[in-house]
Amino acid sequence: MSEAKKAPVPGKKVGPQKKQLPTQPKGTQDVLDFDKIVVPEEFLKTRSNPEKMQKVIEIVKRTGYLDEPLTIDKESKVLKDGYRRYVVAKIN
Repeated sequence: MSEAKKAPVPGKKVGPQKKQLPTQPKGTQDVLDFDKIVVPEEFLKTRSNPEKMQKVIEIVKRTGYLDEPLTIDKESKVLKDGYRRYVVAKIN
């Protein structure tokens, strides 16, 4: 008995498939409910650079997610870094 070889399906390309984009930024360890994040008073007193804020907005519009994770203290849930990304996520 001879083994039948599978013929390729016409019109169907076989090759590397597109990488699926992650739903979380690279480096994300845990996911936290957005409403549980505690924003320190010193962040709330600052005014973000409009140009940098616009860059973050454009990234979110283009990709659908933040390019970097927010840094949050695991125990206290206090935002340590990424206030600009936090504000953009909150308004979008």
